[in-house]
Amino acid sequence: MAKYIKEMMPTAVPPPKSLPCANVKVEAYEACDKPGTRACSACKLVSYCSKECQRAHWKKHKIDCNHTLAREGRPPSFITDSEEDNRLELGEFNGGTTLWGNMPAIDLINLKDNENDASKDFSLAFFASGDLRHVIKTVNSLPSNYSGHLDILINDGTPFVACRNLVLMLILGSIPDESMAVDVALHFWYSAFWPTDYRFKIASIVMEFTNHIDTGTSPFQIGGQSSIETGLFDKEMFGGLLMSYTSPQGLTNEDAQAEYDRIRSAPSRRDFRDRMYACLKPSHRVAFYEYRRFGIVLPFGAPNAHFNSANASLFHFNGKWLQTDYSDPLEGWNLDEVIERGKVYGAQPEDIYGCLYFFLSEQLREFYRRIRQFPIAFKLFNEEATKLSVLIQDGSLAEFGLPASTRFDRIEVSNILDFNYVGLEQTLTHLGPLLAPTSDAAIVGYFMNWFMKQKDGRATGAGEEVMKQSIDRIMTRTKDIDIVYDNSKPFSDFLRKHGVKSILKKTGLILRDAHRIVPHRLMVPLKASATKLPEFPSEDSCYYNVRESSPIHGQTEPL
Repeated sequence: MAKYIKEMMPTAVPPPKSLPCANVKVEAYEACDKPGTRACSACKLVSYCSKECQRAHWKKHKIDCNHTLAREGRPPSFITDSEEDNRLELGEFNGGTTLWGNMPAIDLINLKDNENDASKDFSLAFFASGDLRHVIKTVNSLPSNYSGHLDILINDGTPFVACRNLVLMLILGSIPDESMAVDVALHFWYSAFWPTDYRFKIASIVMEFTNHIDTGTSPFQIGGQSSIETGLFDKEMFGGLLMSYTSPQGLTNEDAQAEYDRIRSAPSRRDFRDRMYACLKPSHRVAFYEYRRFGIVLPFGAPNAHFNSANASLFHFNGKWLQTDYSDPLEGWNLDEVIERGKVYGAQPEDIYGCLYFFLSEQLREFYRRIRQFPIAFKLFNEEATKLSVLIQDGSLAEFGLPASTRFDRIEVSNILDFNYVGLEQTLTHLGPLLAPTSDAAIVGYFMNWFMKQKDGRATGAGEEVMKQSIDRIMTRTKDIDIVYDNSKPFSDFLRKHGVKSILKKTGLILRDAHRIVPHRLMVPLKASATKLPEFPSEDSCYYNVRESSPIHGQTEPL
C-alpha cells in the first residue's frame, strides 16, 4: 500500500534546476522549458530565454513590472488611512506559534575554531530547537572528510514544531529520489501551498514510520547510515497532526486560501505592511507582496498553478493559520549567502524568494547526502527543556540511549535564556550538569528580549549624549541607529543584575571572553571583542541584514 501511494501521481512539473524562463501561460497550461538568462531590465524580477519569449509574456508581466508598490513617492496607508482604522486588536496577527526561525542559522560545532579534529565523535543537544535550520547548518558545515559519529538530540516543547521536524527528517531520509526529496522538504517547510502529489508522498512515508513504531522496534533507519528515534511524544496529539498533514479529507485548498488571505491581507494591518514595504527596494516590495499573496517559495517567474493543495502543517486543526502575519522564511538564514547562491542559478537579487529557493535547495540537498554519508543518530523529543534535562539526569531516558551519564559537547538553547521564558538561572542550573567536561564544550544561546529589562540596552534609552554620538556615526540612516550603538556595557550590566556571577559559581560554568562558536553580535568577526560593532562588506549587505534584523535578534552568549 505504502509503495503504491508513493509511486502514484508523478509530478507534472519538475522542480527547477536553474532559473526558468518566465514565459508561462497559465490558462493554456503551457510554460517555456528553457532557462531564463535575460533579466527584465526594468524590475529584474523575472528572466527570459529570448526576446521572443519576453515579448510574448509582456502583457502578463507588465502588471508586476509596473506594480504600484514599485513606485517611489507612493503615499502609504499610515498617511492616508484614518487613525481609527489602525487601532484594531493586533493579538491575532502578532502572536502564534513560531514554526520558522527568527535569526540566521548557526553552525553549532564550528570545528576549525574548536576541536579541529575531523574524526571526533560529537554529541549535540538542541534543547529548544525551533525548526531544523541550526541542525542542517551544523551538519552541512562539517568537512566532507568527517569520519566521526554524530548523536543529535532535537527537542521542542511545541507539538506543532516537533511534529514538523519529524516529518521533514522523514522526507529527506526516506524519499529515494534526491531532487524530489529536496523539493518536497522545501515546500513542506516553507510553502503554504504545494502540489497535491506531495501530500501523497509524505502519506506513504508517515505510514511506513508509524507502522514501524507500532511494532515497538526502534530506531527508524533513514538514508542507510542514519536513524531517527522519538520519545515523549503524545501519541494522540501526534497521530492527529500526522493525519491532518496527509488526509485528503482535511483542510481544503479553498478554506486554507481564505484563511491565509485573511491573515496576510487584513485591512487593519495595512499600516504595518506599508511600514515594512517602506524599508524595501521597489522590486523587493513586489516580491514580498507576491509571497504574501501566494505563500510559495519559488522563483518569481516559475510556474505555480500546480501548487493546488494546502500545506496543512502550517495550519491548526481548526483551520487557523498558526504563525504571525509577518512570519517570513528569510529571517532564518544569512541573506548575503542567500543572494550569492541564488546568483549561481541565474536568479537576480531582486527575485529574493527565487534566491531563497535555490539556496534552500542546496542546503537540503547537502543534508540529504550527508545523512547518507555520515552515521547520525537523531533523537527527537517534545518536552519542556528543563523537564527534559531532569529526565536525562535521573536516568528516565536510558531506553533512548540517554543514560544519566549523558554529556553533550554542545548545547543550544535558543532564547529560553530570556526572562520571559525559562530565564538565565534556571537554564544554566538545569543544563549545566549535562555539558561535557572539556574546554571546547559550550552552551550557546541568545538574549532576544534583554533590552526590555535594561534601559540603555538600545540607543534610544542610552541618553542624549550617546544618541548624538550614534547619530553622528550613522548620519542620514537614523532609523538604523542600533547598529552603531555599542551596548556591550549595558549587556554586561544586565547579566550582572541577573546574578550571572553567582549562577556561574553555582553551576561551575565559565563565561567566555572570546567566542569560538558564534560571535557576540551578528555581522561581526567570530573572535571580535564585545565592543565590536557590525561590519557590512557592501551597502547591499547592510540593506539585507538591517532589514531582516527588525526583530531584535539580541546578543549570543556561549557559556
